[in-house]
Amino acid sequence: MLPSADVNNTRGRRSMDLGRGVQSGQTVTTNGDLLAGKNGSCLCQTYSQIFEESSTGGGRINASTLSAVCPQLLLKIHSEECCNDNTIVQEHAEKPPIGQAWGYGIGFVTLVVLISNIGVFLGPCMNTKAFRRILMFCVALAVGTLGSTGFLVLIPESMHLTGKDGPIPDYSWKMATVIGGAYFVFVAERLLKFVLDNRKKKKSDNDSVEVSEENSKELLAVNSNNTHGHTHSHLPVGQGKGSNGDVAPVAWILLIGDAIHNFVDGLSIGAAFTENTFLGISVSLAVLCEELPHELGDIAILLHAGLSMKRALFYNFIAAVICYIGLVIGIIVGEATSANQWIFGLAGGIFVYIALADMIPEMKEQLAEAERSGSENMLLVFVIQNSGIVIGFLIILCLVQYGGEIQV
Repeated sequence: MLPSADVNNTRGRRSMDLGRGVQSGQTVTTNGDLLAGKNGSCLCQTYSQIFEESSTGGGRINASTLSAVCPQLLLKIHSEECCNDNTIVQEHAEKPPIGQAWGYGIGFVTLVVLISNIGVFLGPCMNTKAFRRILMFCVALAVGTLGSTGFLVLIPESMHLTGKDGPIPDYSWKMATVIGGAYFVFVAERLLKFVLDNRKKKKSDNDSVEVSEENSKELLAVNSNNTHGHTHSHLPVGQGKGSNGDVAPVAWILLIGDAIHNFVDGLSIGAAFTENTFLGISVSLAVLCEELPHELGDIAILLHAGLSMKRALFYNFIAAVICYIGLVIGIIVGEATSANQWIFGLAGGIFVYIALADMIPEMKEQLAEAERSGSENMLLVFVIQNSGIVIGFLIILCLVQYGGEIQV
């Protein structure tokens, strides 16, 4: 044991060494020695390495190790020798060339616009069972991609949490846990509803044994009339028209809302591709997965509102072209200003809202419609919807984990 005076002198000498090291751009190791940088090479450790070596069990730093961590952190912040030691952060911080942002942005937005006219090919089969199953899967896929993009990509990007050497280790897995919690509640609710509905159905079958055949036929007729026309895809064309055969106001409201929605999508894609390629691909895939069921539903609504197929496709195409305007503004703003993080925060909130407040209720409505009509097996619908959610989530999670390796 050293006397207290010697300990104080030793600490004073280390403080003086630290001051001289910071001024001269040298590196302080964990034992207080100085290492000079050679030819501009960096001898500093990353933030993760510093905390891992200094932390005790459970990844915690106590009072005794804090004195060793603080000088290294201060030196890493202020020394020019330590600015470029992390290649992952450096790659993430570098923006792609402007030509690359324009090229990929225009390419993905063109796909979005083309999807707006997919009703030309799927219009004749909109009332088939196969089409309804495909639509169920697409809606669920949109839930998985939109929610995952919002929580794993856009919201963390807006707060500078991304990067393997970011301020929060394993942020993507922690955000994935948030999504997993929401998904667990969704599945538990669906399974509980299945059990309760089956019990109610068995009890109803036992109570209806004494019902006469005539009353049963009347009850089935009433149920059939109530079911018919409940959802967009089952309405006959022209039922939503106005009293004089004019186009219903809901068609124009839908087109205006769709144009605003497409503008925000283009804005998000443009800003994302100016930040990095992986972020742009993640956002674009989420938009594409959401647009497919969205545009199919819009075509059905426009037809039911009194528009012909040609007019519905034309107006829907005009609303989709607005996405190019959003793309141009997003790229210009992303290149000329530092407003990308604000755009990502706005887009992340919109993506999460669409997934939770728009798409999930649509999934529930599809399930309820299939149950009322008796045209689909409830277990099959459950499997189709959950497959879409899981696949959409895994697509975005893989992009988050391995997107940094994308070389363009």
